[in-house]
Amino acid sequence: MLPTRGGETEDALLIRLPEHGVLFTGDVLMPYFGAPFVEEGSIDGMLEAIDQVNALKPRILLHGHEPLTRVFGSTEMLADLRIQLAWLRDAVLREVKTGATRSAIQQANLIAPTLAQSPSSVHLAYLVMREHMINRLFDQHSGYWHNGLEGLDSLSDTDRGAALVDYLGVSESQLASAAERMVSDGRHELAAQVLRWGQPRFPNSTRLAGVRRVVYLKLMEKVQQVDPFKFILYAREIDQSTPQIGAPLLADTHASR
Repeated sequence: MLPTRGGETEDALLIRLPEHGVLFTGDVLMPYFGAPFVEEGSIDGMLEAIDQVNALKPRILLHGHEPLTRVFGSTEMLADLRIQLAWLRDAVLREVKTGATRSAIQQANLIAPTLAQSPSSVHLAYLVMREHMINRLFDQHSGYWHNGLEGLDSLSDTDRGAALVDYLGVSESQLASAAERMVSDGRHELAAQVLRWGQPRFPNSTRLAGVRRVVYLKLMEKVQQVDPFKFILYAREIDQSTPQIGAPLLADTHASR
């Protein structure tokens, strides 16, 4: 057992079986750098863990979750990925120092200049990690008053709904039409935000409820392969069940008996 830092928490263990060329890495390469709901995770710790893993030169990497084993499958791709992620870390910190907002950094589509020469496995891993890496770095280096005056006020979704309906005069039909247009344009996050503000002002609207369901189903579809945290939260917004893999098969088996 080898202690390491890793990206998920400040402490982790690598389990090495040198006679088999196997290294169990646990969750040191968890793309979310800890759960998004709590203050944890270390980008530098993850980069150090990659160095440690590569120095051990294992033939087989086994992670704490099967998808991680597929995405982070070899020391060769990890060595390349480390270069790309170190560039991203430095680029994000530069943007934070210039006063950029988190949304501006996310929308900048930061791509490491050498990523194009990397294999597709590195492209996938980089894109899986990029959003959460930006969020974690921004959170850790911005305080609770963020760039762009974020965090200075205490306005709620109810206040923003009042701005839409009471001050701008947006009707139920206008709100639904706008959200439907956003869905058509592929701007599902924006549609979800606007509905979160305005729909409570029209609690009996079946049209708004229908649009809202479509929005969150689209968001679930978008993230289903790359972000289980978002998938679960989007599903919860519309009470969409997310059964465990294999549950329908078990049910069918019992039914056949």
